[in-house]
Amino acid sequence: MLLILLIWCYLGVTFINFGFAFNKFLKLKELDAFLTIVFGMFCLTIIASVWAIFGRINYEFQLFLLLIQLLIFLRYKGELRHFYSAIFHHFRTLSSKLKYFLILSSGLVLFQSSSSSSYVDNETYYLQTIKWLNEYGLVPGLANLHVFLGQTSGWHILQSVFTFSYFTNNCNDLNGFCLLLGIAFSITQLDNYFKKGNLHSLLIGLFPSLVVLLLPFSSVPSPDLAVIVISLLLFSFFIRNDEISNPNSLTILAFLALFIVYIKISALPILLVPLLYFILHTDKKLRKTIPTLFFGIMVLILFVVKNIILTGYPFYPSSLITHFFAFENAIPNALYEFWWSPSKNYGFVLSQNQSSPISTFEILLQWISESWVIRSIILILLSCFILVPFAISKSKNKTAFWIIYVTMIVQIVFLILTAPQFRFLLSFLMFFGLTLLSFVLVKNTPIYISLYIGLFVAILYVTFPIAIGINHNRVDFYPKSISLSQIVIPKSNSNLRTTFSKKTKGNLQYYSPDEHSYIWVTGDGKLPCVNRKQIDYFEMKIGYIPQLNGPTLAEGFCSKKVTRP
Repeated sequence: MLLILLIWCYLGVTFINFGFAFNKFLKLKELDAFLTIVFGMFCLTIIASVWAIFGRINYEFQLFLLLIQLLIFLRYKGELRHFYSAIFHHFRTLSSKLKYFLILSSGLVLFQSSSSSSYVDNETYYLQTIKWLNEYGLVPGLANLHVFLGQTSGWHILQSVFTFSYFTNNCNDLNGFCLLLGIAFSITQLDNYFKKGNLHSLLIGLFPSLVVLLLPFSSVPSPDLAVIVISLLLFSFFIRNDEISNPNSLTILAFLALFIVYIKISALPILLVPLLYFILHTDKKLRKTIPTLFFGIMVLILFVVKNIILTGYPFYPSSLITHFFAFENAIPNALYEFWWSPSKNYGFVLSQNQSSPISTFEILLQWISESWVIRSIILILLSCFILVPFAISKSKNKTAFWIIYVTMIVQIVFLILTAPQFRFLLSFLMFFGLTLLSFVLVKNTPIYISLYIGLFVAILYVTFPIAIGINHNRVDFYPKSISLSQIVIPKSNSNLRTTFSKKTKGNLQYYSPDEHSYIWVTGDGKLPCVNRKQIDYFEMKIGYIPQLNGPTLAEGFCSKKVTRP
C-alpha cells in the first residue's frame, strides 16, 4: 500500500506537469487540476504510443520523462508552484465531513489496489500486453501469437509507462489512481453544490455512491474504468458549457472524447458530443478548430499504425478497408473470422467449443440467462429510457442532457451491431442513474447518508468479495487473502494459479501454463507466452500456427498454414 501511495504521488506530479505544459502549448485558459491531470494523461499516452513504435517502454523512457519534467519545471517554475498551492488550498477549504469521506475513500481504493484480482481479462491479455510493451514496444504481428494482444489499448500503453517492470512485477496501479481521481473530482463538485447550489454539481457529486461498481476494476489495468471516469469529466464540463460559444470548450470536449476513443474504440459514439457542440455553435471560425483537427488526425494515425503493426488490420477489430491492403504480418482471415464474425466466443462468455454462427439476439439471451448483473443492468437501462426523459424536461440544461441521451442511444445501437457487452454502457448508465438520484437527494443529510452507504457497501465488497460478473469459473485463481506485507508492497499483478513450462512449435519456443489452465489464459508468464491448448486448438480448427518472423522476438510473428496429410 505504501509503495502504491508513492507511485500515485509520482503519477499525480507527472500528469500535472505534462498537463500544465500541454495546456500552455494549446494556449487554453487556466484549467482546473482534474482536467489538467487528464490532459497530462492524454499527452503522455500520445508520447508513449509514438515511442512504442520504435522501441520498448522501459527505464529509458522513464529517464526521458524525468528530463522533460525538469525542463517543464524550469520553464514554468513560478506558475507551477502557484498551481500546486491552489490544489492544496482547495483541499483545505473542503468541509470536515467531505475531507473525512475523501480520506476514507482513498484508503479503500488504496487497499483494493494492493489486493489480488480475479478479473479474467487481466490473466488473458492485460498483463501480457503490458509486458510486451515494456520489453519490446509494439511488436509486428503480435496478434498472431495471441489474438487478444491485438486489442492493445492506449490505456495499456499509458500503464506500461508506470509499471516499473525493471524493479518489480507488483505495480499496475494506474486504475486505482484514476478511480481516486474520479472520487476527488466528485467531492469537489459536491462541495460546490453545498456552497452555491448548482444542481449539475450535485449530479456529479453523488458519484461515490456508486463507486462499488468500479472498485473491482481498480486493481487491474482495465480501460473500462478510465472510460467511465473521463466520461464523467466530459459530461460535467459539457453540461456547464453547452450554451457557451467558446473555442476552448470545443477543444477540451474534443480532446476528452478523443482520449476516450483511443482508450476504447467501442466508445466511438462519444465523439458526437463535441461534434454536436460544434454544430450548435456555428459562429466559431474554422481556423480556431485547427489544433483540434490536428490532434484528431494524430490520434487516428496512431490508432491505425498501432493496429497495422499488431494485427495488419488498420481499424482492428473492424475489417474495414482491409481488402485494399495486404500487410505481411496480418493475422489470417480465418483467425479473424473465428473471433470477430461467426461466434464472438470469448467476449460473450460462450463455450470455447462454440463455433457455429449465432445472432446478436441469441448472444443477448445467453447473457440474460447466465448473469444476474446483466439482468439488473437491463432493468436500469429500461428505466433510463422511461424515466430520464422526464428528468431532462425538468432540468435547466435540456440541450446538453438530450445530446448525451441521444449519444447513449447511438452507443447502444453501435454495441448491438459490434460487441454487445453491457459494461461498455456503464458510463451512460451511471451518469443517468446519478441524474435520477439527484432529483431525490437534494438535502445535505440524505446526500451524506447515500455517500456513506455507498462507502459501507464498498467496504463489504472488499472484505467479503463476491462474483459480480467479472470473475470466470473456468480460471483457477489463488484465494484472496490479506497479509501484513500488503501494507508495504502490493500483491503480484497476477493471481493465476498455475506453473509455466517451455514448449516448442516449429520455430517458436514459448511458455505455456499447466494443462489444467483455461485455454485462453497466459497470466504473467515469460515472453512469449501462450497456452499450448490454444495453439493445438487453432491448428486443428483453422489450420494455422504462430511462428517467429526471424531469429528474435522483436522481429514479430506470423501465422503459418499447416499442411495436412
